[in-house]
Amino acid sequence: MRPWLGWPARRLLFSSVAMVALVATACSRDPRPGTPEAAAEGERYMRQMSDTLATDRALSFTTTEILEGVEPTREKRPLHFSRRVIVRRPNGLLFELHGSGGTELEVAAYYDGETLSLRGDVGKVWAQTDVPGTLDEMLDDVARRFSLPVPVADVIYSSPYDAFLGGNARGGFVGRETIDGVECVELAYDDAFVEIRLWIPTSGQALPRRLEIAYKQVPGKPISQMTFTSWNLDIEVDDGMFTFQPPQDYSRIAVEEFVAGHGSSGAAAPAPPGAVDPIGPVPQ
Repeated sequence: MRPWLGWPARRLLFSSVAMVALVATACSRDPRPGTPEAAAEGERYMRQMSDTLATDRALSFTTTEILEGVEPTREKRPLHFSRRVIVRRPNGLLFELHGSGGTELEVAAYYDGETLSLRGDVGKVWAQTDVPGTLDEMLDDVARRFSLPVPVADVIYSSPYDAFLGGNARGGFVGRETIDGVECVELAYDDAFVEIRLWIPTSGQALPRRLEIAYKQVPGKPISQMTFTSWNLDIEVDDGMFTFQPPQDYSRIAVEEFVAGHGSSGAAAPAPPGAVDPIGPVPQ
């Protein structure tokens, strides 16, 4: 016969049971995926995230990313890299990409409200072009002229809600998942170009925790996954962060050559911002 539990053990047991009951109750209230209620729930979280991001003049974050690049043999080869991003609204952007796990990649991009400058440390090259004076205009401009959408652009736009969903995306709430100890809602959307899954915490600040993109119009349908960390919505910025000075021993090349040399095949162009990866690893 099992001995009676002492009070501390009973309290722990009852607390655990109560927690399981609360989680089960919360999940039972979740809408069924594919229903109008799920679409409305997804929109609620998307608007919370968009409002949180759009109200900050300056912010920064980092990502760890995995991209299943597709070789000519149709073999999927995972590429690993990290990204550091600093945003100043409406006219400043800096991001740096660093390869890991055998991926050779060292790239930086600077936007100062007038020019976009690209630096590739592996080949010691740089490129620069004149661009419009706001982040939204710049992101649209380089996507159109160079098939160069920025992969985290949907987070950077002045209205992330509109950038993610546009007018044609369909989807909404599909479930819950815990990522690095944080409970998140999982949202899923798709349009003609991509299928997107986005994870947003259920409590605290509504900031993206993970973003997964499947490129529907690229052969092999490669998948890019970004996990967001180190969010800072109170970062101090100055003009020097977004000003580019080319190193003396680097060679200037055309933006088109820079993009081609860093993996952009144009296979998915034209595409909306965020549909293909720009500088560094891209779906082939």
